[in-house]
Amino acid sequence: MAFVRHARDLRRESGSGKLRGAGLWLGLLGMWLACGGPGRADGPADSPSAASEMVAHLQYREVDFAPVCSEVKVMRRAGFARELAYGGARLFRGQFVLDRDTNPLLPFAWDIQQRKIYLDLNHNGDLTDDPAGVLAASGRDLQLFRDIRLRFASDGATYQVLVDAHVFEQSGGARVFLYVRSLWEGAVELAGKKWYLAVIDRPDGRIGPPASLKEIGDRMILRPWADRDQPFLWWHATLRYVHALDHVKLVNFPFRYAGNAEVFDAFNLPTRLFVQGQAYRMDYHPESSGNLAAAFRAVHPPLGKLHLGGDNVRRVVLDSGDAGFTAVLDSPASEVEVPVGVYPRQIVLLQRAGFTNVAVGLGNSALAVTESNLPTLAAGGPLENAVAVSTRLSSGTVSLSYQLTNAAGISFRLAFQDERTPPRLEIRQGDSLIAQDRFEFG
Repeated sequence: MAFVRHARDLRRESGSGKLRGAGLWLGLLGMWLACGGPGRADGPADSPSAASEMVAHLQYREVDFAPVCSEVKVMRRAGFARELAYGGARLFRGQFVLDRDTNPLLPFAWDIQQRKIYLDLNHNGDLTDDPAGVLAASGRDLQLFRDIRLRFASDGATYQVLVDAHVFEQSGGARVFLYVRSLWEGAVELAGKKWYLAVIDRPDGRIGPPASLKEIGDRMILRPWADRDQPFLWWHATLRYVHALDHVKLVNFPFRYAGNAEVFDAFNLPTRLFVQGQAYRMDYHPESSGNLAAAFRAVHPPLGKLHLGGDNVRRVVLDSGDAGFTAVLDSPASEVEVPVGVYPRQIVLLQRAGFTNVAVGLGNSALAVTESNLPTLAAGGPLENAVAVSTRLSSGTVSLSYQLTNAAGISFRLAFQDERTPPRLEIRQGDSLIAQDRFEFG
């Protein structure tokens, strides 16, 4: 069956396209301990099994793309005890507010005209003793400051996150987007199967799930070992696109500016994980070496059944947030078992036969699974081209937005698409062509 089904009055021009940033080969170092069999046992949710605890030691790695992006709040500040001689007349002094709860702050001065930023990395109010914090903007069209290493303390250890900072003016102030370019990765064996595991930290001073499902927080990548370097899963936008935020491919309003999904199969870091028929309680601890320990403790929550519909389903991720489980279902059958609970976010990865295209979708219906009901999620294709129409009465304008959806209304984005030939719209009255145009990509 066709992967994409075309609507009658919408014609989409397609091209073979190429994956930007060819296949990424990630050098992987894994270390794992065998865990016990998955065995089903009825008992209290999160009832631990100490004999089945396992720890994966993930290696720190820096990459040339940004698997997580987040906007950070900027606060003005009066000044510093000691400052350098700035070359420009326009100066903004402030601090990055990296987390709304623990509030780790990074003070800075931004010389707007000279395209330089001065970071107070040691937080002592002196900008003259941080040579690594003096950065010049790269590129001509935006002020992007590369290779900033943020350091955080957690559980008695210090870890770092590599970021690029995009800084620009707006309404008399400064806005800052941080593009994370580091992760921890390795191998782990779960229920007798070898997996590639990576954790990506949003730089906020803590490693764990976001406070809200409306946020993209720290991320996990969990894929079969054989798929660890598949280029279509590592799809990403190059840095020349960051100024337009065109790289945000999955997250739609109101989540659009909370993060991105260049790694097509990444999902929010869980505290409870269900995969390969086994449930785990998760803990993450930075190590003195700069690496990350990810602990899996087998638990046995009550399970319920779920019916999955649609074609070409490669993976379904059910995310219940910090309160419950994240269920990862690879090549699922039409009926599966998952931990009982409510899953308000669903991520779906579709793959057409022959690996000719991959699509990722985001659903936000409250999917409730109990021990007695059998809910249905229409996760797969076929997909349809559609147009969302909105009007502004004040201006008298009509806005048309392109969407690629399935029968359940889940919005999808394609991995392989030629940005030079975006979808085309034709408006007809009978056989007469009234208007036609192309949608803007992004």
